[in-house]
Amino acid sequence: MTRRADRLLLLLEELRRRPVCTAAELAEALEVSARTIYRDLEALVGVGVPVRGAAGVGFILEPGYHLPPLNLTAEEAEALALGARVLATWSDGALAARAAAGLAKIRAVLPSSGQSGIDQDIFWAPQWVTRHAPSVDLLDLKRAAQHRRVLEIDYQTLNGTRSVRAVRPLSVSFFGPVWLLVAWCELAQDFRCFRLDRILRLSLLDRGFRDEPGKRLADFKRMKGEAALAQAMPPSGSPDHI
Repeated sequence: MTRRADRLLLLLEELRRRPVCTAAELAEALEVSARTIYRDLEALVGVGVPVRGAAGVGFILEPGYHLPPLNLTAEEAEALALGARVLATWSDGALAARAAAGLAKIRAVLPSSGQSGIDQDIFWAPQWVTRHAPSVDLLDLKRAAQHRRVLEIDYQTLNGTRSVRAVRPLSVSFFGPVWLLVAWCELAQDFRCFRLDRILRLSLLDRGFRDEPGKRLADFKRMKGEAALAQAMPPSGSPDHI
């Protein structure tokens, strides 16, 4: 590909990522002049790309337009390969298999430069510390959070205390070497983080939940966030629920 062809693909990606882009924002992102951006936008419109807008207002890519076939740089391919290796080392078998399958599909449509980036084994994700394997399916938790379904969990803390509680799953977070479920706990009426390797039983209840102010993932991040996860780490270095 020529340098301009690469830039046009990057320009399309920037337009796809943002609802409205000004020429100045696009120029800063691509490290070119605003005049170059205007010329590139004209070129895209000339080949039928549905870009709409005007100078001084902003530009949008109309919904429904699909980008050209995947064309990653070698560095981008290496980053994806590293992500797949991290999942293979630190997640469960089902999620690791999905990551490997997705990476294989990506590799199949890459040019040779991108394929070599995936095949190289420079980035490595070894398992140096004890792995605390999740006792529940990561994808099941992800779907429950995505579809806003209440879960009932049977949970045992590190000191042996056991409880059954209904929770609203919000996020499945990797906080090495363990995975945590960030949830709104109906028993505590507060946010809680539960270690997935300490969940003895999990079931999907026949009811959902709505996002409510003060009980959303955004609220958790604003009110507690990474500080709360760090506070969940006892002196031993193994986080329990907070």
